[in-house]
Amino acid sequence: MAENREPKSEKSNVVNLALYRAKKALEKDGFEVVENPDGKITLVIRLAK
Repeated sequence: MAENREPKSEKSNVVNLALYRAKKALEKDGFEVVENPDGKITLVIRLAK
């Protein structure tokens, strides 16, 4: 009785806690986190202080 799960067309409000914590830690240390539209980190850039 396995159901076929199809991706939702609208963006979900569910957040991966590990990804959220990693992003916040990087931003706190002065990094800018750039993501794909699907939420995956693609690039991390050090910001000039």
